[in-house]
Amino acid sequence: MQPTYYERVLADSRLGLARVLDQDIARLKAAGSLVPVANDSSLAHCRDRYVRSAIVEFKQALASSMSAEQFERFQQTPSFHEALVQKATQQYWTYETCLYLRAHGERTLYVGPEVSGELLGAPLEISGGDFTLEVPATMIVFDSADVVDAFYAGERRTRTGRHHPDVALCVLALQMLASAASRERYLRVLSVHGDGQKDYRVEVRQFFLAARLALEDILELEEHNAWDGGEEVEQLIGLPGCKLAWASRKADSGFYAAKTPYYRAVLGALHYAGTMPQRLKQYANGRTSSENVSALGYSELLAVGV
Repeated sequence: MQPTYYERVLADSRLGLARVLDQDIARLKAAGSLVPVANDSSLAHCRDRYVRSAIVEFKQALASSMSAEQFERFQQTPSFHEALVQKATQQYWTYETCLYLRAHGERTLYVGPEVSGELLGAPLEISGGDFTLEVPATMIVFDSADVVDAFYAGERRTRTGRHHPDVALCVLALQMLASAASRERYLRVLSVHGDGQKDYRVEVRQFFLAARLALEDILELEEHNAWDGGEEVEQLIGLPGCKLAWASRKADSGFYAAKTPYYRAVLGALHYAGTMPQRLKQYANGRTSSENVSALGYSELLAVGV
């Protein structure tokens, strides 16, 4: 299995995310806040501190890549503000998904080409109420050119990532309660297609797991699946409220109908991993010096009948 997005961001010394997560997991555990809840103030405090720090580092990296005069002009453009919102949104979701993944055993699922083809075309016949993760957060690694193609479906321009179908696509899925007093649940999905040099595409999507709706129908609910945290992100990084709502929405780039097969594969993989243990093959942690091989232990989802 290729190194994952999770491993790459934890190894980035500029962000120091591994150290931050370990410290925050200890704080949240002491406060009894390790159950993912959307409006948890303890989680929000830890997350917001990290995102602000990550944006400071991002600005410094931008400034060092150009002259002082160029950077001063760039800061006055919509492109600069859009870049800040995009990066802050990515770090917001990265922090939450990685925190719960690390706190709950780094559950990782590998899905190869044959099973990926099966998942892309198989309608999801269970309801939102019957769909659940065994642990709050799970990571999926899709090693499939077909899944990469489905991930870019609906785009008007051909992105660089389309030319790298051999690069694995990493998905971090987090199941959250809508509130401490509610049984309603959301599934937050962060998808990253990239390698050690570059993230070719990052996409976030939130699904409301309506108890009486089939997952196939939930995939089509644009209004209920929209993530409304864009304005919060803007305020968090010091941008005027609502000024860049268009930029924050771009991070949650929909193309809902075109993306149905891709998210069908994501939800299908999570469902089968939790309900069909006979289809899982376990691999222990790998101690390796190779930069091209993941060191995580993981489960492989096998094809039917294998």
